[in-house]
Amino acid sequence: MKRNKQDRGFILTILALGHGVSHWIDQSFPVLLPTIASSLGLGTFQIGIIAYVRQIGFGVGNIPGLLVDMLRKYWGIMLAGCLIWTSISYILVGASFSYYMLIITIFFASLPGALWHLPAAASLSRRFPDRRGFALSIHGFGGNIGNAIGPFTVGILLTVLAWRGVLLVQALPIFLVAIVIKVFLKDLGMDSGKKDTFSLRNQIQAFYTVLRNNRVMGLAGVGVIREMALSSMFLWTPFYLTEEIGMESFQLGIHMGLLTGMGIISTPFLGSMSDRHGRKIILIPGFIFSGILMALTVSAGNGIWLTVVICALGLFSFSLHQVIMAAVLDYVKGGTEATTVSVMFGAGGILSAFSALITAGIVDSFGIEYVYYYQAVLTGLALLLLLAIPMNVSNRNCTNGQTEPL
Repeated sequence: MKRNKQDRGFILTILALGHGVSHWIDQSFPVLLPTIASSLGLGTFQIGIIAYVRQIGFGVGNIPGLLVDMLRKYWGIMLAGCLIWTSISYILVGASFSYYMLIITIFFASLPGALWHLPAAASLSRRFPDRRGFALSIHGFGGNIGNAIGPFTVGILLTVLAWRGVLLVQALPIFLVAIVIKVFLKDLGMDSGKKDTFSLRNQIQAFYTVLRNNRVMGLAGVGVIREMALSSMFLWTPFYLTEEIGMESFQLGIHMGLLTGMGIISTPFLGSMSDRHGRKIILIPGFIFSGILMALTVSAGNGIWLTVVICALGLFSFSLHQVIMAAVLDYVKGGTEATTVSVMFGAGGILSAFSALITAGIVDSFGIEYVYYYQAVLTGLALLLLLAIPMNVSNRNCTNGQTEPL
């Protein structure tokens, strides 16, 4: 029997695949960064600038949320274009012949990964109003597979290739998945179970409604603070593991794969549990454990306990972010999903850029180990803000659409 291309389970699978290859190369870059810094002779502040520009690009890539909501019939084309753009951009990063060229190409390479989340998250939110946490977590599950495979693959490739060659090799699978997205999801936004249409005026009004919703903005703030902590962790952990612990490329790839990819285990479980029991009851212990583990990273030493702590951190690194996103989308009007995600990720990207400069100063002034205490403090602040936000015990009362069969 021919599969219905609009079957939401099939669509979820394809979106998770695309998300996976997008994260594959995005989370490979931090593993490459120590090698890039060494080959170009970069200092701490220059490394911080690279992270700053990358996060600014991520924030800018999230700006067009309002337009994405209006142009939903082009969602499939947007997603395929994001992957092609990612592939070409990282080839140009590998071809950069100077530090300033590297900065420019990294900025453009960071845009499509951010833009991907807008139509993907909006589509899943509209198709899975009854199981939003599960759908977003499976989308995140695909990303976590990429998070695990990317660093591990780079760790192996760096033993036989220069960093420029690694980026070139990684471009091919992204092109192939872009073709899959174009073929199977070309009509993604045409039939999402919603017949509503929005004019520019109505869309702008809906955007201001999102900004005036204290609960939504509070949850977005939780996500922003959480993103600031995570971005600093992913930036400086490769340097900590290589310069302080003395790991080689292969070991670094394994540990970064664990840090970013252990969500393969936890993400679907936490997403489903948040659908059944509420987002807050999942997020609170998750933040508590994350903050404690961040503070314990340095004291774990350089043996098996460090690996254990990194594995445990990986269980919460990306999985909690999917639950936060589901919580935000629980309280927004249908047709404004991409706009809401753009507010959340856009602010997170821009503020995380300043976090990169702050942590560069911490590394220069106090030492790289203090970055982990900075992350723990931010996680504590996110927890305090979360506790102050009133949220429904059940998510069933705040879905913004109709249920469709899986």
